[in-house]
Amino acid sequence: MKKLLGGLMLSLGMMASSAQAAAPAKMYYGFGFADSSMEQLVGDDESMGTVTGTLGFQLLDFVGIELEIGSASDQASSVLSDPVFTYQAAMLRLGYRWDRAGIYILGGQVRVDTDGGNSGSENALGFGVNLFGNETTALNLHFLRFGDDGEITTAGIGFQYYFGGFR
Repeated sequence: MKKLLGGLMLSLGMMASSAQAAAPAKMYYGFGFADSSMEQLVGDDESMGTVTGTLGFQLLDFVGIELEIGSASDQASSVLSDPVFTYQAAMLRLGYRWDRAGIYILGGQVRVDTDGGNSGSENALGFGVNLFGNETTALNLHFLRFGDDGEITTAGIGFQYYFGGFR
């Protein structure tokens, strides 16, 4: 799987470098709040509040790279100070925009660090919707599922800002 992702990232980079002459990559950032569930070994889901941050590069109209970090806890006062788990994700983003709305899918790798000291790299899949209020800002609805068996899911709402506009 890592060879496949490495080859995909290499070909994406080559495609983006050839497209740089036509149009430079557009950068965007965002933040959001999500409800996460972490499937326990006994099968129970534990619901947690999550804070997320996103940094992305739109390489072509429909292809981008998105980096995301998140921190989750079952107590609101400890989301950032003492989280149950944190994650860092690097994903390929494929999407389509029309007028002031856009849909996208995500796929890539995520590193998860749990409160118990366990950490590891896992696959991540997700999708989302952007609803643009103007040329540079969007309301973002985002779903992400990661873990080898889909142990963690996040569903959230957030804000994204596109430098130079989304067109």
